[in-house]
Amino acid sequence: MLSQKNHLRSFAMVVTALFSFLLAVESLPLAARDELKKSHAVATVQVVDPDFMEQTGERSDIRRQKSRLLPSLLGLAVAGAVVAVLVLKVFKKTGYNPHIIPLDFVQGFSNPYFPLVARQTRNYAVTSGASSAQLTVKVSIHTKLIMGVLCLGVQDQVLAAPRFFEDTWRWYAQDLHGHVWYFARETKKYDFGVLTGEWSWQAGIDGAKPGMIMAGQPRDYLNKEYREEYAPGVEEDRAQVLSLNETVTVPYGTFSNCLKIKVHSDLDPGRSEYRYYATGIGLILSETVPAGGRRLELVGISNE
Repeated sequence: MLSQKNHLRSFAMVVTALFSFLLAVESLPLAARDELKKSHAVATVQVVDPDFMEQTGERSDIRRQKSRLLPSLLGLAVAGAVVAVLVLKVFKKTGYNPHIIPLDFVQGFSNPYFPLVARQTRNYAVTSGASSAQLTVKVSIHTKLIMGVLCLGVQDQVLAAPRFFEDTWRWYAQDLHGHVWYFARETKKYDFGVLTGEWSWQAGIDGAKPGMIMAGQPRDYLNKEYREEYAPGVEEDRAQVLSLNETVTVPYGTFSNCLKIKVHSDLDPGRSEYRYYATGIGLILSETVPAGGRRLELVGISNE
């Protein structure tokens, strides 16, 4: 699915070249076109009667016409090159276009690093400086159709002291290759029961597109960037796999051969998050840098 981007870039380059050529032809000054027509007429006369051409001095006129035409053609060539560069820059900026085919998606989740078991709840302890909070992640049985793909809903709830509460629904689906895709997020924040903020996006709306939250074969993405979340101006996260053999200790236990992923945002370039995933469990630890950032640790798992 991700290789579609390279095909689109090649297509854009061909279209850009054709556009530049057409622009040069259509932008040719009328006088220059007349000069080309005159040159063609003179050349025809030259073939019919060379002596007449020499007597009237038309050869010198042709040379003068060519000398006037050359700067115009050079200017058009430069303009075409500038247009090509601008078009390619725009394409590069907005070139993330995952190829989503609904028939390529399956029911259920078999990715060992991102298992979603219906009615399972994971509990986390969250600290940020001197502040602390509790996070619960509940896998629901609710589904939602997004871009023709049936997605499963996961509810995150954050409770910080008795006054602050955050409620988030995230929607995921897995494809035939084991990749888990992130299709939407609905977040609401409350302070003493009053809604204070809402941050939401859904693929297919306002330029938002699905991101790959977990690769089917993480080894294929060692030190390679991929889009994890993409909603222009809201969330523009990139991720890359750093390691597959980390040992991590959290309140829930010690785990070996953990997957380590680095996540950073185009909207906040000075901040990075390091996530650790254990096989068969999922996320067990998350650390945000610089120092003093948020730390999230798995405390327990329960099943209804």
